[in-house]
Amino acid sequence: MLLTDADIKTAIVSGQINFGNSFDFQRIQSSSVDLTAGKIYVPENTKNINKVQNFSDLAIHQCNIGSGETIIIELTEDIRLSNDIGCILLPPNSLTKNGIIMTNPGHIDPGYFGKLTVCLINMGKDTVTMEPSSVVATLLLFRLSSPSAGYQKGHGTGASLTQLSKLSKDFANISERSYSYIKKAIWEHLFAALTILSLALGLLTIVVPSLLPIAADLLETRFSETKNSESIKELKEQVRALQTQLEKKPVRMDEPAPAPAPAPAPAPAPAPAPAPAPAPAPDHKGTK
Repeated sequence: MLLTDADIKTAIVSGQINFGNSFDFQRIQSSSVDLTAGKIYVPENTKNINKVQNFSDLAIHQCNIGSGETIIIELTEDIRLSNDIGCILLPPNSLTKNGIIMTNPGHIDPGYFGKLTVCLINMGKDTVTMEPSSVVATLLLFRLSSPSAGYQKGHGTGASLTQLSKLSKDFANISERSYSYIKKAIWEHLFAALTILSLALGLLTIVVPSLLPIAADLLETRFSETKNSESIKELKEQVRALQTQLEKKPVRMDEPAPAPAPAPAPAPAPAPAPAPAPAPAPDHKGTK
């Protein structure tokens, strides 16, 4: 049978239910009891375990739970139940509507005594602040039809290093796994890129030598075409200059053509040389 607020108060007064000396009766609702945050443990603080004397020294009293992050909260109340009263621990609506879920809701056996812990995960997109007196659990109490043998596992000690070490900073260790996947993908793409680069370099060493003669011929042809173009351009400029001169001095067809220049007179022939005088005849008379 589910207990009402009056039944809960009566059970507390009679000692069948005990929430500790500092329990505030205003936490009792119409058919439930609100439990508040005490010590808060963050999984990433386990790396500081060698720097403290006791595990409880790792606890903090306020924290902001970012999107996807997990925490363990040890409740403020020390609970003690009689052997005929059990309860069910549930997350309050004030948390779930903000995206905070509890991973360990469930029943608590009759006869239990000690601390309770809850594990919370922020499944929303906004950061949620946790601090002392924050309501983090709702307890539904019910009475058995007859007393039970009671809880047999001893005093509940609350949060422990073993419990905290099993949790990651964020849900399902997404950050670390994402980093591993990204690193793996980078290495795979880098290997593929290096392979392609090696193939490209090998192909270049084969293709480039065969392309050099073709490139040289193309450059030579291009150079010849450039020289020819320059020569043709110069000839066009010369023709254009001649046309301009002809347009400035037009030739008139009705004017007589200029007389040709007289041919030069022939040079006089040289005079013949005089004939030599005949030799005198010998005188035969004086010779005997």
